[in-house]
Amino acid sequence: MLEWAEKLAQLEKDKRLLTAQLQEMKNQSLNLFQKRDEIDELEGFQQQELAKVKHMLLKKEESLAKMEQEMEARTRELSHAQEELLASSQVSSNLSCELEMLQRQYSALEEQRDHLLAAETGAESKITTLEQREKELQMFIQQLSVDLQKAQGTAACSEKRLGTLQAEPESLKLENEQQNHKAAVKAEEGEKLIEHLQKKVLSLEKRLEGNLSGEEHVQELLKEKTVAEQKLDDTRQQLLAAKTSHAETVSLLETQITKLNSQVTDSHALLHEKEEFIKGLRESSLSQVKELGEMLQISDEKLKKSSEIMIEKEAQIQRLSSLAEERNKLQQQVLVLEQQYAEQGNRLEAEIAALEKTRASDETAASHQIQLLEEENANLKENRNECESSLEAHKLELKKLKEEWSQRETVNVEIAKALEETRKQREDFQQQVADLTTLIKEKEQFLNEKTKTLLQKEEEIDQLKKGHDIVLLQLHQLQSDMEACRCKKAKREESTGKELNVLRLQIEEEEEEEETLEARGEPNVIVFGETAKELSDDLYPLSSDERTLNGEVDCVDMVQLQKENRDLEQQIIEKNKTIKQLQQRMLELKKTLQKELKIRPENDIFEVREKPSPEVPTASTTVTNNSDLNDSREINFEYLKHVVLKFMSCRESEAFHLIKAVSVLLNFSQEEENMLKETLEYKMSWFGSKPSPRGSIRPSISNPRVPWS
Repeated sequence: MLEWAEKLAQLEKDKRLLTAQLQEMKNQSLNLFQKRDEIDELEGFQQQELAKVKHMLLKKEESLAKMEQEMEARTRELSHAQEELLASSQVSSNLSCELEMLQRQYSALEEQRDHLLAAETGAESKITTLEQREKELQMFIQQLSVDLQKAQGTAACSEKRLGTLQAEPESLKLENEQQNHKAAVKAEEGEKLIEHLQKKVLSLEKRLEGNLSGEEHVQELLKEKTVAEQKLDDTRQQLLAAKTSHAETVSLLETQITKLNSQVTDSHALLHEKEEFIKGLRESSLSQVKELGEMLQISDEKLKKSSEIMIEKEAQIQRLSSLAEERNKLQQQVLVLEQQYAEQGNRLEAEIAALEKTRASDETAASHQIQLLEEENANLKENRNECESSLEAHKLELKKLKEEWSQRETVNVEIAKALEETRKQREDFQQQVADLTTLIKEKEQFLNEKTKTLLQKEEEIDQLKKGHDIVLLQLHQLQSDMEACRCKKAKREESTGKELNVLRLQIEEEEEEEETLEARGEPNVIVFGETAKELSDDLYPLSSDERTLNGEVDCVDMVQLQKENRDLEQQIIEKNKTIKQLQQRMLELKKTLQKELKIRPENDIFEVREKPSPEVPTASTTVTNNSDLNDSREINFEYLKHVVLKFMSCRESEAFHLIKAVSVLLNFSQEEENMLKETLEYKMSWFGSKPSPRGSIRPSISNPRVPWS
């Protein structure tokens, strides 16, 4: 007990020392903070003074700018007044020049009027002479047209005669050709008769040579020969007569043709002469017509020109009259303008005198203002120099203050480092004090118990998370076991149905052979038992205790098989119930997660397909596709993973304890888990660098890739 008392006294002394040290450190930190506040106040005062100085300088600069603007405005007004004076003097000089120009134009217009009047009289005399010449030319053109008509009539008559003369030799040629054709036809007929007669003569000579004995025949032939000779002579005479007549007609026709040719040549010569005469007449008439046309064109052009000249002269006369009227008006206007300009000149002279007076007064005022402004400018320059010197002094002070501030910052950094070291020491001391106070104070024991309970709760949460993961794994295993059991059950039911049918057939055969079976009952029962045992071993492999050691099986085995089948069905129903319970638990966990994460619940994320448990075992059962379930689960998990990653990386708090659960649930890699932790620390801390995204952060299936925020 004494040792414990000594230890307690020693601990109390240590505690007092530590508390004293803590108070000293607190006082030091308070002093440092007070100094820091004082430095901040000094900087604020300095900045306020600098702002005031800058404000004063800006005001002075604005006043200087205003004075300069006023000076520029005054100078502009003076220059504007000078420009107006120059413009008025230029206007007066321009008006005098315009007066002189108008007088010159008036004299020139009078000279033009006299000249145009003389030209008008000469043009009228020329017009009369041209009209007389036009009448003479019209008479000459009428005579030429009459001569042309006569020459055209004679040319038409000669052309008709020529046509008749050219038609006569053509008709004679046609008659000659017809007669020649007839004579040729007659000559051909005579030649044909001669050839025929020669053939007959040859035939008769051959007959004579062949029949020399017959005198009568010879006489007949001689008669025929004489007749043929006579006919030959007649034909020859006819041919000679035709030839002579043809020669006569040809000679007559030739003579006629020669006559006609001579007539044609004469007519051609006459026609040629007439054509040459007509051509000469035509050429002469054409040349005369051309000359007359040219003369007419020239006369028309002259008439047009003279008419144009007359129109121009009339227009000039009208212009001259209008100009004379305008001249009178202008003279009146000139007189009015002279009066006005005289009045304006007097006014301008008075205004100029007034302007000169005002200018002199303005110059004196401006010179006075300039002197004042120069004085103010000198004062402002002095003030500016003073301000610049004060600014330089302030700048030097600022530099010094900055240097002092940098030194103080270094001191502050060192103080902060010392504070951090003291904070660490303080934490160490606090830990030591906590360890010491655990032995003394019951409150600290109570706190330790609370911390223990919190740790236990955290362990329980971890165990629950692990249990949740285990339940998920069991759920996947149970689903796979269910699918395998269903497949096996379907196969077994098919095989049992087939074997039951076989057994029924065997039973029916055995009922028919009851008498024989009663005599041989025992061996058949043994065989039946062996077959039933094999079926039960194949369908439902039972444990070694349930299997019959002996090979004897009776009808009770069938009932046992049905019981086992029912037991299996009940097990399947219970497994389905457990699966449903696990699914409900998963949905509850999902809802709690969504409440914590504050996002919209997605009903299709943890959705597991529920399959109805068969109440009555049927022979044909449906087999589900495992790959579709795995694909849907992968899609759901990928979507959940993307949503949770985006959420965890964008939130600022409330998610640190969920990282492990989500990483276990979604099989995060260590890199992704560390990235989430770093982002949460960055969001929750005041200082620190933003971590770069790492790991395979896959985008959602439907949405495009979201940039890292």
